[in-house]
Amino acid sequence: MLIVLESSYSDYIVLHSINQRKAKVNVRLNHRNECAYIDMSQSDFILDGESTLNDLISLCYEHQSNCMLLDTHNFSAGFFDLKSGLAGTTLQKFANYQMKVAIILKPERAHNKRFKELIYEMNQSTHFRFYDHREDAEVWLTT
Repeated sequence: MLIVLESSYSDYIVLHSINQRKAKVNVRLNHRNECAYIDMSQSDFILDGESTLNDLISLCYEHQSNCMLLDTHNFSAGFFDLKSGLAGTTLQKFANYQMKVAIILKPERAHNKRFKELIYEMNQSTHFRFYDHREDAEVWLTT
C-alpha cells in the first residue's frame, strides 16, 4: 500500500492519501486540545486484515500520534464476526503499540451478543472504546 502525503499546512488539518486497492482514501490528521489524532471516520478505508492494520499503525507513528478515530464502515464484516479473529488481532495490536482508538458505532447496526460483550469489555479499557457519537469519541481521544 502506498502512502502519499499531501499537506495543506493549516494549523488543524493535514490530508493524506492512502492507495488502497487502486482507490485513494482521504485521511485527516486533526488537532484538538493540543492532541493530534488520525481521523479515518470519513474515509472509504476498510481494515480487512493485518496488512491494512499495519498501515494504519505506521501512519500514526509517521505523524507522531498514537490516537485514531474510526467508524463502523472502516471495518470489514470479519471484524464484527469474532470467529474470524480479526477483532482480536486488531485490538491486541492496538494495545501492543499503545494506540488509543475510538470507533463510532452506528446505533442502528445490530450486533450479536458476543460482540456486545466485547464492546462492554473494551469500553472499560484505556486503549479502545466504542461510541455512538463523534463528539464523545473526540473528547475521549483528546483527554
